[in-house]
Amino acid sequence: MISTSKISLLQAIKGHFETISPYLFRKVKLPESEKFEIILSDGDFVEAEYWTSLSSKKLAIVTHGLEGSSKAAYIRALTKRLLEKGISVLAWNFRGCSGKMNNKPRLYHSGAFEDLRDVVSWSFQKLQPNDIQLFGFSLGGNLTLVAGAKLGIDWFEKHHVSQITTISAPLDLAGSAMKLEKPWNKPYTWNFLVELKSKIRQKALQFPKIIETENLKKSTSLRTFDDYYTAPLHGFLDAADYYKKCSSLFQLEMISIKTTIILAKNDPMLSRGFFENTNLKNPLIQFRIYENGGHCGFWGKENLWIS
Repeated sequence: MISTSKISLLQAIKGHFETISPYLFRKVKLPESEKFEIILSDGDFVEAEYWTSLSSKKLAIVTHGLEGSSKAAYIRALTKRLLEKGISVLAWNFRGCSGKMNNKPRLYHSGAFEDLRDVVSWSFQKLQPNDIQLFGFSLGGNLTLVAGAKLGIDWFEKHHVSQITTISAPLDLAGSAMKLEKPWNKPYTWNFLVELKSKIRQKALQFPKIIETENLKKSTSLRTFDDYYTAPLHGFLDAADYYKKCSSLFQLEMISIKTTIILAKNDPMLSRGFFENTNLKNPLIQFRIYENGGHCGFWGKENLWIS
């Protein structure tokens, strides 16, 4: 049982600060990366950046959050720490998130674990590591946990995947969507929607007979955007069906690999009810709940996630 006290107003304000300040001010210098285009099993592609460490054959595969990329400050901060530990890093971009639009009508979503599966398979064959660790932030964290539940221990052992670590993952997608509709979270929602709507407009130019833009004006929240676009583009009935089927909270018991879930009590984007209601019996999963950290903030704490 996970317990948590009610969050204070001061802690909530600090959560916004710890979310926004790293986004604006955290600067990380990294060596030049090698760029890869990875062909997925459905013929589409994603792009990735790779930093190699010559001191070991360990590889970290890092997955970003909603409308992030391999250039995100939190990705680069973790990459720096991993390289210092002698671990190579492959940070991949969701479909359409690398600056180059993907070829299929679909984009990405919180449960699209098949793309991560393909990235891991490609990395195992191309880079030949003897150990792979998976890291996922925010939406990418939920996706990584879904992969942990869906793929199974035999697949992980075959590809030398030893563990999963997620940071600020929205385990309950419906709860997090509701949280983002709160007035004090409107700036986050606005920022996400600007980018998501831009992608839909690009997709509509690619596939004018499949994708329409008439409902973009009605998409004033992530929930309505998911109703009009994310769900139908990816085979779900509506946002509620998407959230139910892709929330990792309902799949954690099926995870078959060592997993650490990092969360902050003052995360402004995540619902906190499950902290008190989760009675998890999976011994492979460890929750590490911090009082502070914001959403994907945790500035300076990256070493705590690396083993």
